[in-house]
Amino acid sequence: MDMKIDLKLLISYAPLLLALGITWGVFSTKLEAVAAKVDSITAMQQDIAVIKAKVMWMEDYLVKNGSSK
Repeated sequence: MDMKIDLKLLISYAPLLLALGITWGVFSTKLEAVAAKVDSITAMQQDIAVIKAKVMWMEDYLVKNGSSK
């Protein structure tokens, strides 16, 4: 059995391999973008929680100190 590589067969698979490579690159780029957005949203949620806590403290402070005057 002589294993002879047919050039036409290899060339016929080239577009498939190229398409797989492009698809892989596009999806990996999109996944990185989604991960960055998730990190950004997480940071925003933490900031909102801190702001909410401070606003609640200020409201409580004003209610307690405003009624004594």
